[in-house]
Amino acid sequence: MLIKKNRIPVLHIITIGLLPSFLKKMVYRFKGYKIDADVNLSIGCVVIGKDVKIGEKSSIGFFTIVRANKIKIGRYVKIGAMSAIDTELFSIDDDARINEQVYIGGMKTPESALIMGKRTIIMQASYINPTKPIIIGDDSGIGGHCLLFTHGSWNSALEGYPVKFAPITIGKKVWLPWRVFVMPGVNIGDGVVVGADSLLNKDIPAHALVAGSPAKIIKENFPAPLSETEHQKITAEIFSEFVTYLKHHQFTVDENATEDSLSLTIKNKSQQAFVRLESIFSNTTPNSSDSILILKKGSIPKQTAYKMILSLDEKTRKGSSDVGEELVSFFSRYGVRFDRLD
Repeated sequence: MLIKKNRIPVLHIITIGLLPSFLKKMVYRFKGYKIDADVNLSIGCVVIGKDVKIGEKSSIGFFTIVRANKIKIGRYVKIGAMSAIDTELFSIDDDARINEQVYIGGMKTPESALIMGKRTIIMQASYINPTKPIIIGDDSGIGGHCLLFTHGSWNSALEGYPVKFAPITIGKKVWLPWRVFVMPGVNIGDGVVVGADSLLNKDIPAHALVAGSPAKIIKENFPAPLSETEHQKITAEIFSEFVTYLKHHQFTVDENATEDSLSLTIKNKSQQAFVRLESIFSNTTPNSSDSILILKKGSIPKQTAYKMILSLDEKTRKGSSDVGEELVSFFSRYGVRFDRLD
């Protein structure tokens, strides 16, 4: 064979992968990798590439292999343990995640690429074949045990059997739940939701609910927009569940509700925090150093006394605090994600 295929970089794992994170980062920086602050490279993981950038506070899990000519890992990215990524171009944007035991690889071409947008996720035990480019838009999720293939072939094309090599494009806010199979050349529009165990073998228009094998459109213009009353009701339910969640973890929560706002004072033996939900921004003063302000409507101001602030209608965030990060994580259970402004 003219081209050698080194499937498992054993020597690299032994010589560099087994180093502790701080030493591994020193070695990689010496090799020319650009690695920002507070990056964690777990024992056994390796990053192999010619042009490598890793953003701040990102992490790569135990014995995970990331290998590509060009690697761009954004900020606050999490790649789980025992995963393998092997392609020509790998790009994953801020707050995105790849879970444990995900395999990304297969037959390579010069175009091979996986490009993941902000706040995207690929869940555990999925198999992604980026022989041709796979592009996943912001806020889209790939469930566990999903299969995405950009090439399909086995029997001879010279005997008339079908052979196809084609990219896959997934739009923004798309949800593929567990065990979805996407065939080569499929384009999925923004806002699509797919039923579990579905097979996608043709393009799907934006804002459709589809399911089946092969998948068929069940509903168009999906979902129906919420009324203001429905929006407020769901917001209130999320906050009620958040309070229950905190109490379950041994926090005391004092609630103070008015017509325009809801305030939570959160305490345990060692921590205290303050959360305020209000209709529009008012120049209030937080009751605690660990404080978060949530706006139902309006833009986040440039200056605020709060440590962290969220806008629910604009889906934006600024700053960070312990209680704020906990709340952002809790909102994500309901599919609500926030774009960082800082």
